[in-house]
Amino acid sequence: MIELTETSSSAIAAEFVRARRSAGSPAMGMIMTLVIVTDDDGADAAMTVARSASREHPARILVVVSGSRRGAPRVDAQVGIGSGLAGERAIIRLHGEVTRHAESVVLPLLLPDSPVVVWWPTDAPDDPASDPLGRLGTRRITDAAAVARGKAKAMLTQCHHYAPGNTDLAWTRITGWRALLAAALDQQRHKVTSASVTG
Repeated sequence: MIELTETSSSAIAAEFVRARRSAGSPAMGMIMTLVIVTDDDGADAAMTVARSASREHPARILVVVSGSRRGAPRVDAQVGIGSGLAGERAIIRLHGEVTRHAESVVLPLLLPDSPVVVWWPTDAPDDPASDPLGRLGTRRITDAAAVARGKAKAMLTQCHHYAPGNTDLAWTRITGWRALLAAALDQQRHKVTSASVTG
């Protein structure tokens, strides 16, 4: 990993090119850009998951960590390739006013002509499709079960603001249960008027 302090999007992009050339591969065969929006505490765990996913889906992984909004605007980054990752990765830490404009840092780093997936491993915006980073994505992934507060309302909030391209992992995890319930109801010709689920 190369450390870049007080850097810019163009310097991060240049470091990606330099790292590919020094590895002897000008093209990495990446199929998407994965943007992970998290805090400092969740960055390592998110990178572990992304590293695992990249084995089947080589990607440019951009971990965006927003620091304090106070102080001078600054962008710091760690950039690298390899080390168990198929593709490229950058952990981008934002400070000061630039935390309010993360999309302006991320936009120049997106791979051209490929899908963009934006993932919030814990707390997501109420309306991911309207979020400045979420608007960059063709797919937006949230996890209502991982929010710090308000788990009871998180799924309802995501449903209320659903847009094509939104996926919630909590809903996806219960796909087997939903299919089993649907199969049971498919066998009945009667109208279901109520249900009770306990656990």
